[in-house]
Amino acid sequence: MKRATILSTILMLALVNVASASNYAFRLYNRAEGYTINGFYTFQNGRWSDNWLRGRIRPGQKVDMDWFSNEGSCVVPFRVSWDNYGAEDFKIDWCKGVSNIYMKDKGFAWD
Repeated sequence: MKRATILSTILMLALVNVASASNYAFRLYNRAEGYTINGFYTFQNGRWSDNWLRGRIRPGQKVDMDWFSNEGSCVVPFRVSWDNYGAEDFKIDWCKGVSNIYMKDKGFAWD
């Protein structure tokens, strides 16, 4: 009986952990040569979000990011800004399982 209770508790904790995980976690890579990313913003409800980044992403670096939600529109525009350059807007279908976004010298790629 005690063993069944322990196994039941472990199973419940595992299910709670899976249920609270986000489907929209991703990693942002800076593959632009000579450009440092200083901002990442999303456009929702008619306005741009606050900057998601707490610091800068230098060329060759990456940062883990997460929506902490799996609700809302699949296609959400995002904006990336760089030191001494400005910003560019992009769109991606987040429901297609975006795991990585690669910012390049021109445009971006994702998988």
